[in-house]
Amino acid sequence: MTPDRLWFIAQRRLQYEGEARANVLRLAAIGVFYLIHLWAYLASEGKLPQWGFLQLAEAGTIDRRFHIMATLLAGAWASAAGVIHLMLTGRIFPRWISLAATAVDIVMLTSLLIISRGPQSPLVVGYFLIVALAALRFSLPLVWASTAGVIVGYVCVLGVAKWPGAFGRPADVAMRVPRYEQLVTIAALAVAGVVIGQVIRRVRALAQQVDQRLGEAGDPA
Repeated sequence: MTPDRLWFIAQRRLQYEGEARANVLRLAAIGVFYLIHLWAYLASEGKLPQWGFLQLAEAGTIDRRFHIMATLLAGAWASAAGVIHLMLTGRIFPRWISLAATAVDIVMLTSLLIISRGPQSPLVVGYFLIVALAALRFSLPLVWASTAGVIVGYVCVLGVAKWPGAFGRPADVAMRVPRYEQLVTIAALAVAGVVIGQVIRRVRALAQQVDQRLGEAGDPA
């Protein structure tokens, strides 16, 4: 059996296990971020006491419309993760599932950023988490696709912030950031993808070296 064939078999096994782990982390992240949002919303509505350093939002800073839209997005995102979980538990594992899951992550996060504070939102860090999740699948094409996807998503968020009128938003909600911050974020996303890609390359090289040494030692395994 050739080294490339051995790597393909090992990669598919790792990809299946990694997809399951990535889905659990996806659900956990959705839950954590939504609970933080819910806490901030209830605090802004005066339904929770303001506890000094635990004060997450000033009164009236989060409106009901945004809360409803964020809740719908979180529910749709969690539902997509539920579908992936059912597919994996049923041993349904098409090769495109990782790419589809990553695309859903990018679309959902980009949508959430567009309805919130745009590029000024701290949720921009979620793009880095999406690239990091690609590492669990041990697929270089997926790392490239996720890196390109998050950069495109971030550029879309920048576009909405710069031209809010074109997307049906009043100009006073535009949340533009300086150009150097935009370039730094895009460069950081690209570098993150390169670093994770190098990690996967090193893992593949290590697997091939181990297989070669076992073959030279005459190990039947």
